[in-house]
Amino acid sequence: MEIQTEKRCGCRDPETDKQLGKRCPKLKGRKPHGRWSWRIDVPDELIPLVGRKVLRGSGFATEKEATRDAEGQLPKIHAGRQHLGTLSTSDYLDQWLEGKRRIRPSTHRSYSSHIRLYLKPLLGQVPLAALDKTHIDAAYRRIETDGQSKARPPGPATIARVHATLRAALNDAVDHRRIDFNPAAGVELPEHEPPEIEPWEAHEIGRFLDEATGDRLAPMYELMALTGLRRGETCGATWDGLDEDNGVLVIRQQIVEFGGRWGAWPPKTKSGKRKVDLGPTLLGTLALHRLAQDTHREKTGTSWDNGTLTNQHGKPVHLTNLMFTQPNGRYLDPQYVSHHMQVIARRVGLCCVVSHDSAAGSLTVDVGQRHEAPERTWTVYRDREPIGEVTVTRSMRRRGCGARLTIHGRLPFDLRKGDELGEDLLSRRRLHDCADLRVVPTQARVPMVRGSRARVVSV
Repeated sequence: MEIQTEKRCGCRDPETDKQLGKRCPKLKGRKPHGRWSWRIDVPDELIPLVGRKVLRGSGFATEKEATRDAEGQLPKIHAGRQHLGTLSTSDYLDQWLEGKRRIRPSTHRSYSSHIRLYLKPLLGQVPLAALDKTHIDAAYRRIETDGQSKARPPGPATIARVHATLRAALNDAVDHRRIDFNPAAGVELPEHEPPEIEPWEAHEIGRFLDEATGDRLAPMYELMALTGLRRGETCGATWDGLDEDNGVLVIRQQIVEFGGRWGAWPPKTKSGKRKVDLGPTLLGTLALHRLAQDTHREKTGTSWDNGTLTNQHGKPVHLTNLMFTQPNGRYLDPQYVSHHMQVIARRVGLCCVVSHDSAAGSLTVDVGQRHEAPERTWTVYRDREPIGEVTVTRSMRRRGCGARLTIHGRLPFDLRKGDELGEDLLSRRRLHDCADLRVVPTQARVPMVRGSRARVVSV
């Protein structure tokens, strides 16, 4: 391959107003005038790989600089590397995301959000071949600066997630020989310490399961609490994955959300299966649940149907033999599982909820439904944090399920609508955080207190 160089300028013919290019007489003068460019004709056999018949470069002050830049292109041409030309970072990110077919729906949604909200607005116009560390540093500083005016400004954790998306995209560009190195590799991110997850203690799990006793999903919550299964994995659990003889449950699918729709995807494991050990107590709980489900299915008759979802390839999959379902047999929405869990957890230790604001010094407090007899001393909680105590001496029923409580003495502080009266209320936890309770070896057996009964369960 031969490197061709030439010197051109932007001067125009005064008569035709056309550029003189390399015909300008000033190019041969002693004073610097015009710029050098280079040209390489790509061999026919490499054109399909490189994507161009001719490669050009321009804007060099000297012929030596132009030649040096052209020589740097020769190894790439010989290697069959695709020439990026003016491919923008925005166009590349779109191409990259479209080609990611083997990622989970939640990951795809996260990548798409980061690209749409941050990467394309701040880096999209930069040519991919010219993208470097300074561009990325400036973009992250813009995220911090512009976010200060928002109600929920993006913090270091958001920047770290955006950076992970960009780094993954550019790593693929390196692997596919589109760029020589990943410019995101050397970017220094703001300091970030992820918040520590504090799951419920064992006795709190016991109190929650006590409150859930009799609920249709109680066996499901017990399974999640004692095995650490995610909500989607439990929603996708099937009876044919249960090995009662060996006390093992194999999870082959999970219910996940993708683009506002639900799908049945394999679990997050290399084999596409997840195995969990079950103790005798859990096996007994599941056996009773299975009998109840069989009875309910027989009463429902032919309308019992687990439903149909799409798999990771977009193909429909008819669900069968699900362990946990809606009353009509349809699969459970994982979001409903979380919401229902919070409804149950909120009742643990709760007496009632304040229905109207009451100023300090008041003698009475209006509340909604009472879950326990209110005549005693209660802790007052605001956003699940204790703010004081009140002693209730009398409860007078009002219309509906509400009541007016008489306070001993006068109310020592203001009460707001939504404040709660209770004893040792459970703190708010995400369902998956609660599953993190499982911290002891699988074969260990530890005592768990549920209500007034102490029993031994396997975790």
